[in-house]
Amino acid sequence: MSTFQINTSAKNQASTISQRAYYTDFPMRSMKVHQDKKDIQSVKDLDAVKQAVKNLVLTNFGERPFHPEIGSNVTALLFEPADNFTAMAIKEQILQVLVQFEPRTSHHTVEVTDNSERNAYEITIGFNVIFSRQREEINFYLQRLR
Repeated sequence: MSTFQINTSAKNQASTISQRAYYTDFPMRSMKVHQDKKDIQSVKDLDAVKQAVKNLVLTNFGERPFHPEIGSNVTALLFEPADNFTAMAIKEQILQVLVQFEPRTSHHTVEVTDNSERNAYEITIGFNVIFSRQREEINFYLQRLR
């Protein structure tokens, strides 16, 4: 009978572990307060990884305290002439920062499309997250500010 109790306990523990979040982060856009907990709502799992990928791409070198090596040169490239060479350089910078600083992702694909009407580049980043078997993708625009 005690063996049965140990197995049941292990089963409950395993189900509890499988239900918890792998990754948790603060939301960057809105700091909404959870009504019941009276605490900031967090971003979890795939949403947290997607947010981290976008933040890495948009971070300039030297912006992170105590880690000036983390970042990319993408925003500086926005002030270069809009041509295929600049789009290729942006793509290379994005791939480099993801491979170097985001170990939770793999099999990266990056598409950079010049959108002259918006004076911006449309960025599409595809990747696999290590705990998920599905392919994830994020889309956003890179636009220089005057």
